[in-house]
Amino acid sequence: MLHRAYVFNRLPGTITRPLHRTYPARVPSEEGNLSCLKQKRKKRKKAIEDSLQKVKEFEITKNWSTAFEYYKNENYTDAKRYIMKVIQLDPEMQLADKIHYNDIYARLSNCYVKANMPDSAQSALEQGLKYFPDNIYLHESLGFMFRKRNQFDGAIKHYKKVSELQADKSEIYKILGDLYRRTQQIDLAIEQYENYTKLEPNDRDAKDTLTGMYSATGRSADALASKEKMLEENPEDAGLMYELATVYFDEGNYPKAIVMFNRLLQKEPKNTDALNNVVEAHLNTENYSSALNVLQKILNLDKNNINVIIKMSDVYRTQIRYTTARNWARRALKIDRNSGLAFISIGKTYQEAAKTCVDKKGSFKYDDRLVYQKAYNEFKKASRDPFMKGQAERHMKGIEGNLPTAEDKFMNTYTEPKEACYKWI
Repeated sequence: MLHRAYVFNRLPGTITRPLHRTYPARVPSEEGNLSCLKQKRKKRKKAIEDSLQKVKEFEITKNWSTAFEYYKNENYTDAKRYIMKVIQLDPEMQLADKIHYNDIYARLSNCYVKANMPDSAQSALEQGLKYFPDNIYLHESLGFMFRKRNQFDGAIKHYKKVSELQADKSEIYKILGDLYRRTQQIDLAIEQYENYTKLEPNDRDAKDTLTGMYSATGRSADALASKEKMLEENPEDAGLMYELATVYFDEGNYPKAIVMFNRLLQKEPKNTDALNNVVEAHLNTENYSSALNVLQKILNLDKNNINVIIKMSDVYRTQIRYTTARNWARRALKIDRNSGLAFISIGKTYQEAAKTCVDKKGSFKYDDRLVYQKAYNEFKKASRDPFMKGQAERHMKGIEGNLPTAEDKFMNTYTEPKEACYKWI
């Protein structure tokens, strides 16, 4: 370390100025001069580049602003012209984030759409994806274009990408599900509809579609569970009650069908379709008394319903209550004296009575033939009804061999059965 030297005068109490030590002048080396020159050139180049960049950014901003104004005012021709200038100034989209024109290709595509140039619109979207591969709008727009052109594979590709980029965009799952259905990829369609209904639990049509796909692919348990879940979410939905009750009925689960139909009838006590289904469910479980009770409820709503009256007759016949069965069929004839359905019901009652008597005694006699003749006569009356002619003739043909022969009539002079089992006649 160098220290300043102070020289004292000979006179006491005074100090001279400090004497500074002198150094030799430095002479720059050739290497130092070169380094300094490089730095200056570098700074100059950077300044030029910055200046040019500012000019470029200004030009891009100016053109993009102009394009945006034209676009906003629906002047798509001029908007496209200035959009193309921006693309020419920044072909690699390096300033898109900074100047906020990430949607430039989306807007360019729409300009082409407005000009009725769909191929160019598609090309613009595809070009945009090269620079913005995760742009949801570009993928969704391309998916839409492919879908409209029935190019389902291309549509699936882009909609699937949208679902990956935005998992909560519910409508995309429904679109994908429909695309997979149209390409017969039902398992994938089911998966997409499951995704959709989780996000949109109140879309009844979508849930019906999903249930239908379950059924079509043999997943009946899933179909049933889907409908049960729908009813759980919509406990007052009468339509769902009917659908679910029908599913139970078709599967042979008659107890559950009855419970569900009755639940519906609490809301709609005059729903005759539900009442008739309850009747059939009771009959299929051989609960005849309950079936008769429900039939009576229907008659209380419509006392002249011949079909229900004949159903009453059929039920009583099944219970071997032949007199009552015949009386109900005759009641139908009072409403319509030409009812082929009523005549057939009476004929079947005579036919069943004869069969029961023959089976009980173990022999086939003249009295039995007389009862079969009565049945045949009723079927013949029914054949005059054009709506029942075919059915009546089949019944007639089925018992022709059981009718009295000429010899039977010659040997027996009576025409009404006398045996005890036919006393009701």
